[in-house]
Formats: sequence, C-alpha cells, structure tokens
Amino acid sequence: MHEFVRAPSDALPPGVVSMVGYRLRTETTDGAPSVHRGLPSPWLTLVVSTAGVVPTSPGPDAVPVRYESLVGGLHTHPALIHQPREQAGVQLALDPLACRGLLGVRAGDLGLVEDGDAVLGPDAARLREQAAEAGSWAAAFDAVRAAFAAPADPPHGPGAVPVRGEVRVEVAEAWRLLVRTRGRALVRDVARHVALGERQLETLFRAELGVTPRAARGLVRFDAARRQVQRLALGRGSRTLADVAAQTGYADHSHLVRDFRRFAGTSPTGWVREELGNIQAGGHTDGPGWGHEHPREHPHTD
Repeated sequence: MHEFVRAPSDALPPGVVSMVGYRLRTETTDGAPSVHRGLPSPWLTLVVSTAGVVPTSPGPDAVPVRYESLVGGLHTHPALIHQPREQAGVQLALDPLACRGLLGVRAGDLGLVEDGDAVLGPDAARLREQAAEAGSWAAAFDAVRAAFAAPADPPHGPGAVPVRGEVRVEVAEAWRLLVRTRGRALVRDVARHVALGERQLETLFRAELGVTPRAARGLVRFDAARRQVQRLALGRGSRTLADVAAQTGYADHSHLVRDFRRFAGTSPTGWVREELGNIQAGGHTDGPGWGHEHPREHPHTD
C-alpha cells in the first residue's frame, strides 16, 4: 500500500513549500528493510513520523540512526532511509531562506540528516502526537500549519539560542536567481547580478545555506531533471531521456546520466526502477509546481 496526499498551497505556512502526508507498507522477500534514497533537492526536508522511528544513514557504510523526526539540510548526495514495514507521517519541504524563522537555525547549520527533536526541541514530540491523533489528513495538516504559522519564537533545541536576523539580501537574491533559472544561470553572472565578487559570494552563500553557489546550481538543475524523469516514467511530458536533457540544460543524454549518478547514486532508469511504485502513487512531489497533477490533494477548509 502506498498513499500520498498533498496539502493544497493555501494550507501552507509561509516558508513551507509543500506538505505531503504519507502512509506506506513495504514488503521484501527476505524481511529486511527496503532502502529508499532521499534525493537531494533545493528544499530542506522535515519528516514528522507518526508510525515510529525512521532509520536513516548518510551512506551505505554508515549505521542507520533511528530518528522519530528528522531534518535534512541542502545536500548533494542521497540519504538512505532503511524503511520499516509500516510508515506514516507528514513530510515538509522548506524554503532554505526561511530556515531561520521556521527552525531557529541557518540552513547552513544543518547537515545531511539531523535529529528533528534536537532541532525543534519539545515542539517535535508535541507535533508528532498531534499529527498521530488527527483523524484525517486535513486535521494533520492543520496541526502542522499551526505549529509553523508565524511563531513568536522559532522552535529550538534545549539550550540553543535561535538565530535571528535576516538572510543577507545578496545571498537571498543569488539563491532565488538560481532557482528561477532552474540552475542555468552561471555563477559569475549571479555574482555580478548581486554586485559581489565570486569568492565573497561563495563565502556568504556557503555560510547561510551550507553549499556553494556552484553546488546549488547543480542541485537545482538536477532537481528539474529529476522531475522531468518522473513525468517521463508516468508517460507525461518528455518522450526520451535525451528530451529531458535538452529541456533541463544538459549538453546531452550522457551528461544528464552522469549528473544523475552524482546526485542520486544511480542512473535515471535505475532510480525509476527503484521508485516506480511510489511515483505511480503520487510520491516524490515535494516542492512547488506539483499541485495541478498530484493524484490526491486534500481540500483545505477553515
């Protein structure tokens, strides 16, 4: 069983790009947990599990850590989720520029995977409880929305002091330009646009967001390609991987495959083979722009 329900855009707090409820039951022939790739994207990830721990590791040789909630920063290789048989919860995609206000830290302070309880403090357990006790996806979304809707003080872990202040305007504009152009803007042009030298932009950008402008450019372009690969698997949009490459700014099919392996750890066809069930059920629709074609979108009512 695979169920994904996306909250409509008018149910999202400021800075939350998407919110998807999920309920999964996975089976393997040997009874061992299946491994899901948490792919890089231009958004931070917050997972609020309502069905127990989510064992996650930063790589194939690392021992999975059992998180009840987890937060993922911007990253350029996949996190590996060792899926238990039963999974349920709410996954949020967060604008990294809103991280200070939503989580009380800079996006650059987050690693590949962080313990959500350490980042959010007592709010994490309270949010899990409220989402688990909600009688519907609409009620679960409302609980999450209430937790993040313009908090007077951002959530934070024990003893931590929330990061205050605004993201530097040059960094924010550089990030937005990379996202607007889907990674096609050259870093030197981005630096010129925000009136900074490339080296100065890199220093400020990495400190705030955790990746360099060059890495962010590749990340945004990969995400655009991943979305097109997903649509291709569903029989929509592009007809071949060569078409995907041309539409997302890659020189050719081979460059797309090489970049996909770099970010996902597998080829486009390998990823689709692993994730086809989730794709067909409406998964992998984090981020903006999926509402019009998501198979299930729960209407929001006040």
